[in-house]
Amino acid sequence: MATLEVTTKALAETMGAIQIGVLFNSFIFGILFMQWVTYFTSKFKDSWPIRALVYWVIAVDVFHVALSWQYVWMYTVDQFGDFATLYAAHWQYDSSPIFIVVTAVPTQMFLVNRTRKMLGRQHPILANGIFALVTVLGIIQLVLGLYESFSLLITVKSTAQYAQFIPIAVAWESVAIAADMTVMLSFIATLVYRRTGFKQTDWMLFNLMLVAVECALPVTLFTIGHISAVISSPTTGMHQLFAWSQARLYSNTLFVNLNSRNKLRKGQDTTHGTSGNVQEVNFLTMDRHGINSRSNRPQVHIDVIREEHYAMDSISNKDSDPDFKPVAHV
Repeated sequence: MATLEVTTKALAETMGAIQIGVLFNSFIFGILFMQWVTYFTSKFKDSWPIRALVYWVIAVDVFHVALSWQYVWMYTVDQFGDFATLYAAHWQYDSSPIFIVVTAVPTQMFLVNRTRKMLGRQHPILANGIFALVTVLGIIQLVLGLYESFSLLITVKSTAQYAQFIPIAVAWESVAIAADMTVMLSFIATLVYRRTGFKQTDWMLFNLMLVAVECALPVTLFTIGHISAVISSPTTGMHQLFAWSQARLYSNTLFVNLNSRNKLRKGQDTTHGTSGNVQEVNFLTMDRHGINSRSNRPQVHIDVIREEHYAMDSISNKDSDPDFKPVAHV
C-alpha cells in the first residue's frame, strides 16, 4: 500500500506537472501562431535586424515546442509503465534553459533599445546607462542559463541531483527578473516623460504602457513560479509547470509589441468606430517642453519625419498606404 501511495504521488508530481506544463506551452504556441500570421499579413517594413530576430524566435519556438511533444510521447508511449523514468533526468528538459535564454535575451535587448532611442536625444547618458545595464544583465543571464543547461546535460543522471544546481538556477532567474523589470519600468517611465498634452499622442503612449505591463507581468510571474518550484521541490516535475512556457512568453512579448503598431497607426478615432486618416506621431522628434508650454501663441507640430527613426520601427507603411497624409497638430 505504501508503495502504491508513493508511486501515485510521484505520478502526480512528475507526469501530472509535465503534462499540464506542456499543454499550457502548446496553448501559448497556438496564440503565438496567430501573432505570426498578424505580423506577416501586416507587411511591416522592418529593418533586417528585426526581421532576423523574428525568424530566430519563430525557429526556436517551433523546435522547442516539438521537443516538448516528443518529451510527453516518451513518458506516455515509449516508456509507459517504466516508473524508473520518473526519477531519471532527460535531455529534453535539461536543455530548456538554452531555449529560454536565447529567446529572452534578444527580446530584452530589442525592448530596451526602444527606450534608448526615445530617451537618447534629450538624455543620452541616462539612455545609454539603461541600455548598458540591461546588456550586462543579459550577458550574465545568458552565461548562467547556458552553464545551468550544459551542466545538467553533462553531469545529471537522476532528478535527485537537481538539488545541487539550485543556487545557479536561482541566480539565473533572479537576473532575468531584474532585466525584465528594468526594461519594463524604464520604458514606462520614458513614455510618461514623453507625454505631450495632446489627446491623440497621450492615447498612443497609454496603449504602449499597457502593452509593456501586459507583456512583463506573465513572464515575471512564471519566472517567480519556476524559482519557487525549484527551491521547494527540485526532485519532482513541479518546476516544469512553468519552465516549458517561459520561452513562449518572451516570444509573445516580442510579437505583441511588434503587432501593437497595427492599432497605433490607425489612431484613436478608429477605436470609437469612426473613419479617418491615419494620424502619425513621432515621439523622437517632439519638443516636449515646447508642445506643453502655455504661451498664448498658437503652436503647430507637423509630423513629416520618416518613421524609421521612431522607436517602434515604422508604425505605418507609408510606401504602401495611399491614404497617408502628414498631420498638423495645432
